[in-house]
Amino acid sequence: MNPKFLINPRLPNQKLENTFSNQTKEASRPKIDRVLRWFEKEGDDLVGEKAINNVNLEHLQKLFKIEPENPMYDCYSVESTEQINYLQSLLNFELDTKSYDYFIECDRS
Repeated sequence: MNPKFLINPRLPNQKLENTFSNQTKEASRPKIDRVLRWFEKEGDDLVGEKAINNVNLEHLQKLFKIEPENPMYDCYSVESTEQINYLQSLLNFELDTKSYDYFIECDRS
């Protein structure tokens, strides 16, 4: 039997199917934006927020001691000196931890 006989040229080949499958998986993931938000220590009012762009999720997971399976969609308090220093250098922004409480949060876009 000729194996070419079994191939229908009008159907996508396996490579294309895998490409479409990967694109579908990527498109089905929610688009999220990571944000640093800070609140008054007294009164808990939102004072400001700053978008966190180009952040490495794996690095954030290690920095906040989060397991690798967790996509970090929750709210995480910025507490350690290492976390503060990393965010300050990443955002080129000084955190005033005496006046405000800082959190890493996610917004779905």
